[in-house]
Amino acid sequence: MTRLGLWLAALLVGTAVSATAQVLPEQPISLAGGHVVFGGEVTATIAPPDPGFFNYTSYEYSAIRNLRFSVSGEVRVNDRVQLLGEVRLDQGRVFEAYGLFVRVRPFPSRRFDLQAGRIPPTFGALSRTSYGSSNILIGQPLAYQYLTSIRADALPATADDLLRMRGRGWLSNFQVGNLAPGPGLPLVNTSRWDTGIQAHGVTGIVDWTGSITAGSLSDPRFHDNNRGRQVAGRAVVRPIAAVAIGVSASRGEWLDRTLQDQVAGATGDRTRQTAFGGDLEYSSGPFLVRGEVIRSMWQLPVFGNLHLEDPLVAISSLIEGRYKIAPGVYAALRGDRLDFSKIHAPRGIVEWEAQTWRIETGLGYSLTRNIMFKGSYQRNGRDGGRVRKDSMLVGQVVYWF
Repeated sequence: MTRLGLWLAALLVGTAVSATAQVLPEQPISLAGGHVVFGGEVTATIAPPDPGFFNYTSYEYSAIRNLRFSVSGEVRVNDRVQLLGEVRLDQGRVFEAYGLFVRVRPFPSRRFDLQAGRIPPTFGALSRTSYGSSNILIGQPLAYQYLTSIRADALPATADDLLRMRGRGWLSNFQVGNLAPGPGLPLVNTSRWDTGIQAHGVTGIVDWTGSITAGSLSDPRFHDNNRGRQVAGRAVVRPIAAVAIGVSASRGEWLDRTLQDQVAGATGDRTRQTAFGGDLEYSSGPFLVRGEVIRSMWQLPVFGNLHLEDPLVAISSLIEGRYKIAPGVYAALRGDRLDFSKIHAPRGIVEWEAQTWRIETGLGYSLTRNIMFKGSYQRNGRDGGRVRKDSMLVGQVVYWF
């Protein structure tokens, strides 16, 4: 979508929702006596070009230059069984079922359920920030969106080949596997949901979730691309109403099956992504503060001239806050960065990926309960790649029901 098209779309959406704020639905639409419920969200985001591709996603478009339509639905068969789903249209060209699963509550009186299908994410505190209405700012946290150089369908032939792609995750290419340039993998991919089964329950002050899925944390899949499965878990403890403490863990195979077959010695133990995360949230009156740390490790197979015995490690650190200035108006600030482990190569001991950071601050204004305008200033930087720094002003209009 062109820059002019994005601006016009956002202007039209903003004008329309402002002029018709009193007639647009504010609640999900309920049919058949509450057995069928529909909701939706429209998000128009505008920004100048991002020459460093800091906001690029695995679908090969910018997350801050987008017009998104999403519709979610729920069919309540009875007190125990529900069918839930969501379809999205991004950029006018990416249309798919973002979520589609069945939820079973075997004991309606207890807070426990099982879900199967294309299920919500298990890992991470901020995995739902891809929704405009749930994100206090406009950009997504780096861990959940920024593309590293490694790919599931291609491998470097040497350590130097890996270093050659530092800061080039938006379009990296390697010598083994798929030779065509393509986007790399983020630490946690929120552009799509994974497929599998999930259990969720609440026991006292502990909210817990566990899942087994087809893909990996970096590469959720509808159809499995290797012989492995991902196991993930998350627990959140709320000792008091104002505090939430969370931990997450995930382990699964991330490399494509064709590469596992092609590269001698590639086994499941050598092609796993393992990740751990910890997060903390505190809210009191007009204040909300959240922080999260994620450590992700990708194990690469040893073959030919590639001898990286230790996994490639990425560490994400984030802190964000919001302060409500007045009814319907708030200010927000987020700072996050990505650090990477070092590898031995002919050029020396170097971080395998370019250290990356982002600072974003902005304001939000709620025209009504479900119509919001946001504006933010984003500053990005890294120590590698063709473009190492950029700054931009970003605007967004969000309507949901």
